[in-house]
Amino acid sequence: MLNEKENPYLAKWLNDDLDPKELEALKELPEYEDYKKIVEGLEYFTPPSFEVQSSLATTLGKIFEPKSKKVIRLRPIIYTLSAAASIALLIGVFFSKITYTAQPGERLVIQLPDESSVELNAASSLSHNRFFWTSNKEITLDGEAYFKVNPGKKFTVVTTYGEVAVLGTQFNVKSRTNEFTVGCYEGKVQVATHTQQQEVLERGEGVSLKNNNLVKETITGTEPLWKNRESLFNSAPLRNVLDELERQYKITFRRSTIDQEMLYTGGFNYDDLQIALEAVLVPMGIEYVINGKVVILSTSQ
Repeated sequence: MLNEKENPYLAKWLNDDLDPKELEALKELPEYEDYKKIVEGLEYFTPPSFEVQSSLATTLGKIFEPKSKKVIRLRPIIYTLSAAASIALLIGVFFSKITYTAQPGERLVIQLPDESSVELNAASSLSHNRFFWTSNKEITLDGEAYFKVNPGKKFTVVTTYGEVAVLGTQFNVKSRTNEFTVGCYEGKVQVATHTQQQEVLERGEGVSLKNNNLVKETITGTEPLWKNRESLFNSAPLRNVLDELERQYKITFRRSTIDQEMLYTGGFNYDDLQIALEAVLVPMGIEYVINGKVVILSTSQ
């Protein structure tokens, strides 16, 4: 009943994005009155913090616990439990999140409920509320993504290290292990870390988290290099460079015998693994052997 693909108007209605013609079409559906009652009821509902299954099991145990000198009519109870389970299921659907994941070696383009677009870099994931977008415009990002936000649209990108508040802009967010960077390519964004540091970025400005401090930077170009299938590093730990190679080429490094804290300046493209490995490893004095999807690293003698 609540399948977005079968009912293209439902998600937009819950996000308050229907135009008048679409709203009239939705009202023609036989289920409209049921949807309306559920949504009106949910306005006064706070999602429970307990597990529905365990709570239901406890309730069932209490209901069917033997009691002396009492006759229990099972049919009404079963009907009541069935209705309660259905309501719990509906509530779960309404408050669920939708998650998109770009696997290693791939990129994924997503359209948000307000028709802004996001391009996920390899090995990244993004999630947001399935419904009720207008009341909770919050996106969770793990990895790297480039956002194109329609003018007048506003939401917040939440990461492990901080949040980025946007309003009609184009920007890039990278939140990886030990890495957090934001670059603004159009408009304006506000970056706030969990340690209460804030910076407002305009076009051509970026920020990186270094030693727990936000450092403002200048960025060039009209979009991040990864959208053109390239990565560039400036005095970055070799560990981070190898991580990016793994994400873009779907490979795994065996790296325990090398110094991963060496600083690397340079870059590689995503079109040829052999050339990319040579661009990174040869200047660092590291030898490699490719064994299928595993690359074994060792220090040159």
